[in-house]
Amino acid sequence: MKETDLEQYLIIYYHSLLTLNEKLAYRHYLTTQKAESSGSDFGKILIQTWGTRDKEALKLLEDGYDAFKKKIATRLLKEVPELIFINNCPKCKKLARTPEAKQCRFCGHDWH
Repeated sequence: MKETDLEQYLIIYYHSLLTLNEKLAYRHYLTTQKAESSGSDFGKILIQTWGTRDKEALKLLEDGYDAFKKKIATRLLKEVPELIFINNCPKCKKLARTPEAKQCRFCGHDWH
């Protein structure tokens, strides 16, 4: 399992465990990615609507998105491991797509 897979898994499926500033920073990152790939006027509107100006939230993204994901994953696994289910395939031990998945996306093993 790649660390980035686990980090993304934790951010997506355990979003409710993120702090307010982490949620703001994550939404800001997604918004800026969308804005960069859209038209300039639409991108500006996206950032004004969904971006943040919160200094603490923006500070979380200063070292880049990969470092941000790593910090969140480290914090969650340290502070609330009992609330997190890391769903690894019982056969190949790789990370399943979701916490509820019952079939491995890598080896095809089914544990329904």
